[in-house]
Amino acid sequence: MAPVKKSQPKKMPFSVRVSIFCLMVLAVIYFPTTVLFCGCMLPAFVAALVDNKADKTAGMTVGALNLAGTVPAWLELWQMGGQIEHAVALLLQPRTLLLAYAAAAFGWVIYLQVPNMVSGVLVKRGQKRLLEIEKRQQELARKWGPQIAADVQQAAPRKET
Repeated sequence: MAPVKKSQPKKMPFSVRVSIFCLMVLAVIYFPTTVLFCGCMLPAFVAALVDNKADKTAGMTVGALNLAGTVPAWLELWQMGGQIEHAVALLLQPRTLLLAYAAAAFGWVIYLQVPNMVSGVLVKRGQKRLLEIEKRQQELARKWGPQIAADVQQAAPRKET
């Protein structure tokens, strides 16, 4: 019996490890901002976790709008002096969380509705193109005669519906 090879976990590239280390250092240096962002950006973290599609766009869509809703609180934190007490006070204000979470909810609306709207537009465009092709076929049949159109219909393979 051949020895079983143990699968080794894949190593992270060095640049990714350095980036994570730098982010952790910045999170410690700017701890009040980190606390504020962690509280306000919860919907983005949840969206990234629950997204089971291959392209993983829910986290990006919700996160971008969630970040946009968090920026006013971040600016207010830095105007107040950037202390941890101010970050906690901002997190306890309903207005701060309402703005951040409402922006995230709008991100969910975009994520869930835009693909349906785009597919609807594409279907309508395809139907319009099909009508144009049929009109062109009728014009060509009128121009070249019904016998040519009948020959083409017999030669074309038919799909069973």
